[in-house]
Amino acid sequence: MTFNAKFSLKTLSLAALLLPSLVSAIELPLFKKEAEERGYTLPEAFGLSLGYMNVSQGINVDSIALSGLPPQVQNLEIGTQGGYQESEILTLKADVWVLPFLNFYAIGGKLNGYSETTITSVKGDLKLLPSFPAIPIEVDNLSEPFRLDLDGYTYGVGTVIAGGYESFFALVDASYTKTSLTVIDGEIDSIVVSPRIGWDFSRNSDWPIRAWVGAQYQNIEQTLTGNVKDLPLGSVGNLPFLDDAKFTVTQSLANNWNSLVGAQYEFTPNWVLISELGFGQRKSFFVTLDARF
Repeated sequence: MTFNAKFSLKTLSLAALLLPSLVSAIELPLFKKEAEERGYTLPEAFGLSLGYMNVSQGINVDSIALSGLPPQVQNLEIGTQGGYQESEILTLKADVWVLPFLNFYAIGGKLNGYSETTITSVKGDLKLLPSFPAIPIEVDNLSEPFRLDLDGYTYGVGTVIAGGYESFFALVDASYTKTSLTVIDGEIDSIVVSPRIGWDFSRNSDWPIRAWVGAQYQNIEQTLTGNVKDLPLGSVGNLPFLDDAKFTVTQSLANNWNSLVGAQYEFTPNWVLISELGFGQRKSFFVTLDARF
């Protein structure tokens, strides 16, 4: 089954336009009255937000497999060292509070970025004739770039579980997204879980601000394929047996966890600005404008 990313983004936008009517018809969140009678201040049930995120982080190159090599080239291995990825993501998110403590959302967006590592060696065997021993291929002490441009469409779903007492609040945000790449063949699967704890200053002051600290866990696997000749490999790209070769690269994150600090400013109950910084081994900046109905 194939997925049309552009069609899905249009579907998400249509759903976002129709959802407020559904929300008003069934009065979400459920048990809203009971929660407000207990002193809880609930946000409007439906939200539509536009966000921007910039992420830079280390990556591991788990494997590089080559196909389309001449039959004389055997046991070819490419050694790499280090890895770095930077990406920008523009997202549109529609969400709804089904219960006072339970939110579901759908998200779609556009990713642009790159990953880069360093090729340190190329090793293998060259078997010219069956009756003759193989000739070793060994190129060491390399420092050649291996850069892959990442451009594609992201889509996914998530949920938020939240709670609080007086000015204190806590929540856990969990999501699954998939990115279908367009510049090269491949896809990126992401699982993100973010626990946060914070303080609502608006309950005891005139400041319409919430602030929090937290952590973020990311489990990202990406498989990328393409033609070796299309890559900027420096001197490695001049090896004649790579002319018709194709690559398949699998990558994962060097670090799964990083720390978060963020804040929310409420212009009105219907318009909210949220910003968050990630620091540690993964650095990120996120800002979103949220409209609630």
